[in-house]
Amino acid sequence: MTYIIFGVLGIIAVLLIIAVIRTLSIKAPAIGECKTEITEEEIEIAAKKLGDMVRVPTVSKNEDEDLSEFYKFHEVLEELFPNVHKTFEKNVLNGTLLYRWQGTDPSRKPILFMGHQDVVPANDNGWKCPAYSGTVIDGDIYGRGSMDCKSTMYVELQAIEELIEEGFVPPCDIYLEYAINEETGGNGAASAVRYLKEKGVELAIVIDEGGAIVDKPIGGMDRQYAVIGVTEKGYMDLKISAKGKGGHSSTPPRNTPAARLFAFANEIEKKRPFKKQLIPEVYEMFAQMAPSFNFGMRMLLGNIWLFKPLLIALMPKVSPFGEAILSTTCCFTMMKGSDACNVIPKEPYLVANLRTSVHQNCEESLAVLKKYAKKYDLEIEIIQARDASPVSNIHSKEYAYLTDCIKKQFPDIGVAPYVIMGGTDCRHFHALTENALRFCPVRMSNEQNAACHAVNENVTLSALAEGVRFFKVFLKGYDL
Repeated sequence: MTYIIFGVLGIIAVLLIIAVIRTLSIKAPAIGECKTEITEEEIEIAAKKLGDMVRVPTVSKNEDEDLSEFYKFHEVLEELFPNVHKTFEKNVLNGTLLYRWQGTDPSRKPILFMGHQDVVPANDNGWKCPAYSGTVIDGDIYGRGSMDCKSTMYVELQAIEELIEEGFVPPCDIYLEYAINEETGGNGAASAVRYLKEKGVELAIVIDEGGAIVDKPIGGMDRQYAVIGVTEKGYMDLKISAKGKGGHSSTPPRNTPAARLFAFANEIEKKRPFKKQLIPEVYEMFAQMAPSFNFGMRMLLGNIWLFKPLLIALMPKVSPFGEAILSTTCCFTMMKGSDACNVIPKEPYLVANLRTSVHQNCEESLAVLKKYAKKYDLEIEIIQARDASPVSNIHSKEYAYLTDCIKKQFPDIGVAPYVIMGGTDCRHFHALTENALRFCPVRMSNEQNAACHAVNENVTLSALAEGVRFFKVFLKGYDL
């Protein structure tokens, strides 16, 4: 037994020595500097054009609702980007915009850039300026949609506007797609996908919003990172009901319907029963980010082959993000009991919102909850559900080209794949390409990220100018 113990300790010691040596060999590249300064002209153009775009309050609409603000927005786009509208074929699909720029080689698969026209509602309460004013304050432009997602539209359209002015013609067709109801999960993008399918279009790469250049996305990092969304988690709303006889609250029986619901919710909150797994793309995310940490974190993330069980066990305990990146999450968001304080409810219910993981889809996640629901004699009804999107290929030449362009234009940042926790229209385009990628080349601070969908949403004008330059470089060098 002594020999076995010493043998095991010896193996552990060897593995740790290997891990330390590997950690010492993981060197973060020097933080580079952007080669050219942003000009005043670029700043002024961004302020004028994005300001005009923000001033049209394009709050999400269904296709059968009043779309007058969107059609007004289309007119503004025609005024701001005349070269695009003279050069591109334009289709309007019940408000959703789909543009096509014909390339020189019809045998090549097209590229599609996308975003969305719609914004979430806003009022002026708490804002530094009116919510739809597009006001510039200290180099940042404020207004609903300034970040999400009219900044994406601006950098794409302005880059192409300038390329057309310079006489550039792409080798392959270029598509642009901007829906009217991304924020509400509407079918604008799905309509565009159906249209392209009917035309027999297959895409080489799709680039949408979702990822961005974020300021040290995990605490302890030494630089900003471009995170590229390669998949997005699924979505499911469930109604969980408990039935009983009701009655007067002055003589309550044990195990009332509401108590059973609370016990169920409490057990799910405590046990976190969903499968935790480190999918290859998350593994790669940590590997790409490891060089930017101090020695301890670099050792952990740079040697996942050794510390994977420890990482999976600890991450959910460290932060909500750590849990969400590894598993399905369940959050109880709504509840209904009786209509009076002194009445036992006959059929109270909870609503649970799940963000399902790639490795445990809606059906499998629901089965986990049903096991616990049976214990408390509860019923579960699906309100709506969609599985996680397919995972884009992080080893494709298109993904490699995107990351190369990012490194070239932003030498001061790191690059890593990422799992989108929410939803984007990009999920619909997996039907047309294996390279549906979510990345907007615009820097955002943690404060700007937090202001998205909130008061004082804003984006930095110099960051917009950088985004325009990025798309020009991407298109000029694209030859895949």
